[in-house]
Amino acid sequence: MIKRSLAVLLLSTSLLTPQPASAVRPAGDLVTIEKIKVKGSGCRDNTVAVALSPDKTAFTVLYSAYLAQAGAGARNKEQRRACNLTIRLNVPATMQYAVTAVDYRGFAHLEPGATAALSARYQFQDSGAPTSTVHSFASGLDDSWQVTDLAGSGAAFSGCGRGRKVDIDTELRVTTDRADAPTSFITMDSTDSAFASTYRLTYRTC
Repeated sequence: MIKRSLAVLLLSTSLLTPQPASAVRPAGDLVTIEKIKVKGSGCRDNTVAVALSPDKTAFTVLYSAYLAQAGAGARNKEQRRACNLTIRLNVPATMQYAVTAVDYRGFAHLEPGATAALSARYQFQDSGAPTSTVHSFASGLDDSWQVTDLAGSGAAFSGCGRGRKVDIDTELRVTTDRADAPTSFITMDSTDSAFASTYRLTYRTC
């Protein structure tokens, strides 16, 4: 078993979509979240959990079986793992919400000659074209990782008076320079909340 060393932070910043906002905080239990669809080789339905933070300013996605690997002992189909997740956030009729930042966390062991990548695609209902980001990891990494997508000066907001679906498609991929190389892997598995994917929320009044 590969021993996990002290965490190293790998930060990457990407632009989602711009729109100014004045932040407000929803009250009580007026905000709820629903897991509408879970599909993919990296996220069987019973391996994914979605939850709102107590203050409703973020929701987390916890994976328990999201791992891609390549090299000796790994099958070709294991080099790429993907997850398609659709959630709906329900907010009071007088409020709108937007996802303004996303933190992804995981662990990677990449032998010499191996590289990995995390791809993400966001599609907010009724907000036009999706937004895509890619984060790359170089060989030699043997530690925890974190990458962050930021919305810049703002983000696309939901309509007033209704919940809004968000499609979140992610993919983990590992490549090696030869098939018989020692096994390399990247994971977003969550043995605890430390490796949760966190989607940060901003609200505004209609």
